Amino acid sequence: MPPENKEYLSLEEVAEVLGVTYQLIYRLVRTGELPASRLGKLYRVSRSDLASYLERTKREAASGGTCAACGTFYRSRSSLVHVCSEDGCEEPICFDCWNRRKVRKCARHGGK
Repeated sequence: MPPENKEYLSLEEVAEVLGVTYQLIYRLVRTGELPASRLGKLYRVSRSDLASYLERTKREAASGGTCAACGTFYRSRSSLVHVCSEDGCEEPICFDCWNRRKVRKCARHGGK
């Protein structure tokens, strides 16, 4: 367990504190969901950024939603980070549809 007075934590320490894998923390940092500073090849996460991330995800988890392209329900809005590219449409599109399937429109506007 990292010392309580340590301001910046390694990704390994963040994973240990949260009880998750290093790979999960690394992915969160690489996608920009969890802010981190990069020093050469090493990442460091400030305790305040970690606390802000946890608070944000707690709020998002309370307000889930459904992807307008594939119909998958997500308990957290953090997976619904994109919106339909049709003018004026604000329907949410999930991370998987947007990045993996390259879907840019909701089902109503021809998304697949």
